[in-house]
Amino acid sequence: MLLVAGSGRSGTSLFASVVGTLGFHVPRPWVKADDSNPRGFGEPQWVVDRHMRLLQQANVHTSDARPTAWADTAKLCLDEQVSAEVSLWLQEQLSVHDQVLIKDPRLLWFLPLWCRVGEELDATVHVVTMLRHPAEVVRSKLHWYQNMGLFDANRAAGWLNTMFFTERATRDYRRAFVQFEDLLEDWTQPIARVSAQLEIPSLVNARAREQLSADSLVDSSLHRSKATWEDLDVPKGLIYLIEQVWEDLLSLADPEADGGEAVLGRLDEHREEYVAFYSHAEQVAQSTTLAAVRPLRQKRPSTPAVAGAGAAATPATTQLRPPASLSPGPEPPENSRLGLARRLIPARARRLIPLRLKRALAELFG
Repeated sequence: MLLVAGSGRSGTSLFASVVGTLGFHVPRPWVKADDSNPRGFGEPQWVVDRHMRLLQQANVHTSDARPTAWADTAKLCLDEQVSAEVSLWLQEQLSVHDQVLIKDPRLLWFLPLWCRVGEELDATVHVVTMLRHPAEVVRSKLHWYQNMGLFDANRAAGWLNTMFFTERATRDYRRAFVQFEDLLEDWTQPIARVSAQLEIPSLVNARAREQLSADSLVDSSLHRSKATWEDLDVPKGLIYLIEQVWEDLLSLADPEADGGEAVLGRLDEHREEYVAFYSHAEQVAQSTTLAAVRPLRQKRPSTPAVAGAGAAATPATTQLRPPASLSPGPEPPENSRLGLARRLIPARARRLIPLRLKRALAELFG
């Protein structure tokens, strides 16, 4: 099983398509080609659909810059139902094909899941990570995914965060790193190197017809988004850290470079530095966060006052109360957030929630 990982717009589609013509099976149906990838994505639709659903469940974005997002997806990687679903689908593919390729830009969030399931099915797991300069990745995403409305700095941080985990999650497996530019310049060279590194002779022993098909997929015009940091609005401190990580990743891509434990140690240090960098950024922007949630905290439910004997009805008043979904009292409307909480949280669990927390929830959602 060959997993093709890397940030979106890094050449993962081109690599998957080339390898797919050289003997690896890319499960159908495929994601349809469009203007952003006119030669096709090389992505199984089933895999894309499942990853999108899981990311939504984890509340994680494809290029999420939060270091804590990895913990959210890691929980799903260990979910028995998710593992069983992936295992059943993958077993069907491996029962028919000796070589299966899995590619999706969202794959990097679920590498532990696919690696573990593949090993449980007695498949030999290999990983190829595509590399493209992060400034070009950001520029390409800004062009093709304009509707997402993400800032340059956030996209750059997203590249850094996702590449950190991709590298770390694949250390225990046979892996190779391929530069997008090398693939465009002469695709046979990086393919031959991957074949040697991962011991996959079929990649270089493909028939002439298959090699011609692979050659027809590679076109230098695919290198459409060229950029430098001067073209983007990214803080200098973040750029400096990204460039350090980029150089270390290039060392891993070069079999003749002096890599090994020294490079991995530097990447670990860079990752810790990024975690601190992001935490400080959150602290600096705390006023913006508080301003966004303040209206929710100040919101109170309005209940009509009960008029006493001979007294006129008074205007509605606002009062604080524990959430009905978490404490005794009248049940909330089924379509309310509190009603949803009552349906999802068992009564036994609700009784264990401290009263102080219940009151806090009431203040926020009541």
